[in-house]
Amino acid sequence: MSTIFDYIIWRGDLSFEASPFNEIDALIFCEFAYLRLNGIVPEEFSQEGVTIAQAAETFFADSDVAARIDTGLFFSESVARMLKALATTERYGQLRLSGFVEEHDAASEKQFAAITIALGDGSFFVAFRGTDNTLVGWKEDFNMVFMTPVPAQQSALEYLCRAATRLPGKIRVGGHSKGGNLAVYAATFCGKRVQRRIGDVYNNDGPGFELSITQAQEFQEISECVHTFVPNQSIVGMLLEHEEDYVVVESHETGLLQHDPFSWQLDGPHFQVVEQVSGGSKMLDRSVKSWLRDLSSQERERVVDGLFEILSSSQASTISELVDTWKKNPGKAVSAFLLVNAETRRLVWRAFQQLFRATHQEIKLDIKLWLQEKLQDAETTQVIVPE
Repeated sequence: MSTIFDYIIWRGDLSFEASPFNEIDALIFCEFAYLRLNGIVPEEFSQEGVTIAQAAETFFADSDVAARIDTGLFFSESVARMLKALATTERYGQLRLSGFVEEHDAASEKQFAAITIALGDGSFFVAFRGTDNTLVGWKEDFNMVFMTPVPAQQSALEYLCRAATRLPGKIRVGGHSKGGNLAVYAATFCGKRVQRRIGDVYNNDGPGFELSITQAQEFQEISECVHTFVPNQSIVGMLLEHEEDYVVVESHETGLLQHDPFSWQLDGPHFQVVEQVSGGSKMLDRSVKSWLRDLSSQERERVVDGLFEILSSSQASTISELVDTWKKNPGKAVSAFLLVNAETRRLVWRAFQQLFRATHQEIKLDIKLWLQEKLQDAETTQVIVPE
């Protein structure tokens, strides 16, 4: 099985001139946005910046490098390992990094980070970070079911426009998870002048949008440039609406762990693809969409706010802290639910009941369709009786 690391070994000694830019290079650049490069990569946009080799040397020389590596994501160590592997290659080592920003704002419920990579041929790649380990980041993701734009989408749009103003040449944009959503949103609403310079937009297992976005004229004008990839058991990437086509990628993990891009399987300079997402992924997608259709925008907002009021009562600021707190003392999880006001409890509990019923209905439908298919197969099967 071939992964990102095998690709780096296979293509690392070849320049982009010798082996053209492809979707695997894009995924690698998208992962750069997860690195904590504050104090290493300048905030200003520049074709000079610092090289990947220089960034790696400074990153791993940090006296608190463990804190830089541990972002709380289940693939954070793989991202750091990737940086070290890229630094020594001819293909990546001398590429220039600039425009690194990282923002967390609990008041506006925003989690945002981005970085720009100059490819040395006059083009550059803008990469947006996906959801990190903070409760603020997760809350912003949930806000997408009732709000457009969320603050990170607006920041992504402003970032892309600033990058286009300060850097000449062709633009590629991308991200993983929420970062993929930010990339599509920014490319959609950046205006015709910037949009004409965009060659490709890469959405790696990122959620979609409300219909008001996917049906907008601006979205239609950029949709042909959008490349969406999801693993075969995708959960995150199937959320909300996707009008664009998507490619289904094989992964050596299962379930939610397939969200890890380092588990995606490659076939040379491309992903190893399968025909369609799994039945479970389709069923979950239909269940969530059915559930959301039954909730008004105001009801969605109240449910999300109520859920995060419960989660925030633990005083944890990250998902890891929350899980650790509740694992050590499960009673705190029950207390957190009981401490919020009765109306919030009823609202959240009712919403989860509705989601359960929607999922139950979709499972029953899947079973019914499966039985019908088996009966049809049995009826059309000819039994040959020997003479």
